[in-house]
Amino acid sequence: MQPIQSNRLQLNRMPQKSDVFLAAALGLAAFFLWNHPDIIETAQHTRILLDDVFSGRFFAFYQDTMDARATLGYANAAHYHIWFYLLCGLWDLPLYLIGKLIPVGELAFTLWTKALGATAFVACGFVLRRLAEKLGAGREQIAWTPWFFWLCPVGFFSALCMGQYDSLCLLFLLLGLLFYLDGRMLPFVLTMGTALVFKMFAIFILIPLLLLREKRILRIAGWLVLSLWLYLPGSLLFAGRNGDAGFFNSLIAQRLFATVLPTVGQPSLLLVLLAGLYLLCWLWQPGSEGSLAQKAVYVCLTVFSLLFLLVQWHPQWIILLSPFLLLTTWQTKKQMPWLLLSGICFAGYFLLTAYSFAGQIEGNLLDFGLLGQLTGLRISGSEQLRINTIYFDLVPYLSQLAPVAFAAPLLAGLVGKLPLRGSCLADRLDHRPVNPQPLWLWAYGTFAVCWGCVWLVPSLFGWCKTLGIL
Repeated sequence: MQPIQSNRLQLNRMPQKSDVFLAAALGLAAFFLWNHPDIIETAQHTRILLDDVFSGRFFAFYQDTMDARATLGYANAAHYHIWFYLLCGLWDLPLYLIGKLIPVGELAFTLWTKALGATAFVACGFVLRRLAEKLGAGREQIAWTPWFFWLCPVGFFSALCMGQYDSLCLLFLLLGLLFYLDGRMLPFVLTMGTALVFKMFAIFILIPLLLLREKRILRIAGWLVLSLWLYLPGSLLFAGRNGDAGFFNSLIAQRLFATVLPTVGQPSLLLVLLAGLYLLCWLWQPGSEGSLAQKAVYVCLTVFSLLFLLVQWHPQWIILLSPFLLLTTWQTKKQMPWLLLSGICFAGYFLLTAYSFAGQIEGNLLDFGLLGQLTGLRISGSEQLRINTIYFDLVPYLSQLAPVAFAAPLLAGLVGKLPLRGSCLADRLDHRPVNPQPLWLWAYGTFAVCWGCVWLVPSLFGWCKTLGIL
């Protein structure tokens, strides 16, 4: 008699309670152990906002954050849209009021502020599951979709280790896409307009999705104006009194024009390609809602792939790409190559961040987390700082291969996942039988290799070497 195989080792299995506990344990550990200085500054900016609101200095908020840089020793003033800080203020208000009665430390306030982005990150997983259902993914794919998102090395790192808040923009993008697939244009536009106040990149998604479904120019223009329902009033309210936020955002906008075509006037390559994509979206006539849904997800993948291939990105931005890598993978029949390529892309991401932001998002993140704050074990400013590239450079040509590892899978996805009638280009070319994939193994394996081996191990090793522990 053959022994009964453990459910854990089965090729195909559904998520279990143990998966919930494991993901929660990993997430909580990352949430408390690591922090990026940006979230500390954002927490302090939120405290300044609440002080200004209760003291009648609301319109002095941006200037007050500039003045606080000298007294608090922070690098940045408030640079984001006022609606973002108002949301943070509403989230932090209970702890702020408690602080009027009993002392609330900076670490507690920072972690509570960080929890806003972390909550949005968790919520994204559930919305993504609904999108997978809408797009007709298989039962197992639907069940594992939240885990693929929560354990996506890029999203896990940016939302839980760094504590960045791009997950807020992503949450409204995904909710907007859910409304879009239901054909509910008003909530779609309003939700996408909400995403705009967190990250202006949402406009690059809003335009082609409108062009896919709506062909009347005046109607499209009306929807675009309506999408500014939050952004425009907030911007006008603080016009001329937004500190250096305008200057900061102009620096980010200039990146859109950095990569150019070698022709007259040197036009932005990104904007030229996006214009071509938008024209194709407007010319295409949807044959069915299913075809429209397939094209919509592919367009989202295309926009963010082009953006991050042609623009110098910040590490936290790439979380915006990860859901569409997954959703377009679920739309293919042969999913193993795309799961593998996604893993290569994520590994390339961590290598690229190590080379592009050397020593900024590695073991030093422990300095600002619970361990560093409570024990005083810190490596920032150390003359003997060991950064990850010291170890990566032991591998010949790794610095040159890192951008290839990031870019090649994205380009392959744009070509291979090109939607065709009821299929995609890669599936049309590959006639081999479909082999079922152990999705749980892909989710955990990609996380372990990319986040664990490429980022965590060298970061902890460098941290220990800097402190003289090893």
